[in-house]
Amino acid sequence: MKLKISYPVRVFATGFVVLTLLSIPLLWFRLLCESTLVSRMPGDARGAIIMPSGLVPPELENDPNVVRHSYVLASIRTDEPRFLGIIDYFQARSPGGRRSNIYYFYKDDYENWTYFDESTGLIVNHFSRIKKMPDDTIQQKKVRLYAGPEGMSETADKNIGRFIALITDSTGWDQSLLTVYDKNLRRFFAIDFEKRTVFKGPQLVKNDKHKPVQIGLLRKNPSFVHMDWSAPQITVPDEERKKRSQSTKPLPGTNYGRGSGPYLLVLDETGRIDLLDRETLEFAGTAGRLPAPQTFFSSKQSVTDKDLLGYRAFVLTSTTDRQYLGMCAASLSREGTALALAVFDEKGKRIRTSNTMLKKRIGSSNHYIPSSRAVFFEAPWAPASTIGKYLLENLHPPLLSIASFFTADSIEAGAGHRGLFILPNSFVAMKGRKSDSLIASIKGRDKSENIGTKLYAALLIILPSIILAILLAWWVSKDTITVGLSEKAKLYWMLGTLAFGLAAYITYRLTRPKITLVTCANCGNLRRPDMDKCHRCGSAWCVPELIPPAWRVIDS
Repeated sequence: MKLKISYPVRVFATGFVVLTLLSIPLLWFRLLCESTLVSRMPGDARGAIIMPSGLVPPELENDPNVVRHSYVLASIRTDEPRFLGIIDYFQARSPGGRRSNIYYFYKDDYENWTYFDESTGLIVNHFSRIKKMPDDTIQQKKVRLYAGPEGMSETADKNIGRFIALITDSTGWDQSLLTVYDKNLRRFFAIDFEKRTVFKGPQLVKNDKHKPVQIGLLRKNPSFVHMDWSAPQITVPDEERKKRSQSTKPLPGTNYGRGSGPYLLVLDETGRIDLLDRETLEFAGTAGRLPAPQTFFSSKQSVTDKDLLGYRAFVLTSTTDRQYLGMCAASLSREGTALALAVFDEKGKRIRTSNTMLKKRIGSSNHYIPSSRAVFFEAPWAPASTIGKYLLENLHPPLLSIASFFTADSIEAGAGHRGLFILPNSFVAMKGRKSDSLIASIKGRDKSENIGTKLYAALLIILPSIILAILLAWWVSKDTITVGLSEKAKLYWMLGTLAFGLAAYITYRLTRPKITLVTCANCGNLRRPDMDKCHRCGSAWCVPELIPPAWRVIDS
């Protein structure tokens, strides 16, 4: 039995397939243009440096023996953001990643690991102890410990409680010490597997606005962002240079390090970075926040974890007395084309800022172009790739481009590189991202920019896409008259083509009625033979009556 599928169902099914198959090559061609743009980005536009750092006392920084001031350096390490967010996806879920339930894993002759067992709600620590016997033989003993919010046990005892939604310290790979935060229990825990203790911090009060998303050495897509710190350097004497194989060394008294100090960094979902006291597991103030890169159109003053393709942040402490000295943070924009670097003092005040810029000599003066703009026009052949990216984006359905405009801020930066239907990194989406001035205007505090103005600019950006959709809708309108579709069907097809552009037009060509037309005897236009009346002039279908002749031939 042959199943008959209704015409609307067939149209929607065909349209979805066409839209998907059309979006896939458009995605890869756009990524090709983007990758060539970023790979050609000048090296000078990839890095940001702050020198002097501002964290060293002036009397040390300005020592006459100093040959190089202290500095903080950050740079974009990836040549192109063509990984579709897949690198971050796997790194975040790999052992030790910020979204992994495996906190520690080391495999040699003796397997050691620490992980969160969601089925039991317990953190499991499995390790091997080696004991040398009196007869010089080696005995291996495997130990498994279970940690819950109420304590630790060698069995999954119900009395030690259950964790629910954990965030773990990502500072290092120390198997014995672990700091975690439970979103449901709203408190921090310090777990010491060596001493077999679980220390509970105070529960956050009900109206506390802290919402941690990461603890410890803050990082996202660490392979994309390189960050380094250096104390003031002095010249090494010749006799010492042969031993050290270095020409400089840190100035005495500036032995600052990125080692563990009295605080852990805690990233809040708002982008703020707080200090957590390691001993009491209480918040000890604000360390700063993630800096906002300068984007192509409008820039925010504050960004969050989901707004950035990558970031790094670490504390600086004195290696002698473990005193907290400040924090350094670097952020990479959604497209991977701009990086911001900031230094904060011990009170959380921003004291230095730097952004990736391209230095360009024009006449007798130097001009600095933000890397987010230089990448599109300043490198060899960059304008060609920029135009290609723009035209490919305008082959995307206009309705989905408008959706990208309105949803640009709601999609996580790494996932945006995997976008098939919604394009958070397109030019129209860049325009749609809400800057601080736009947010202020929406709330009625600033009239300098409004959503109507930005929407008008967005429509101008996708004007080629709109013109193409109008042209295709006109062709569809003419053809629906030829094939005799109803006025309602004609309207639906025109609206669909205006909204989905090329995808809707291809769908129409694949699903239009396949009927051989004949010439109407009344109006002379082509008409459908399966309809009682001509869909052009409305005349009836006249078929000459077949009257048998009065004579016949008879064999004699």
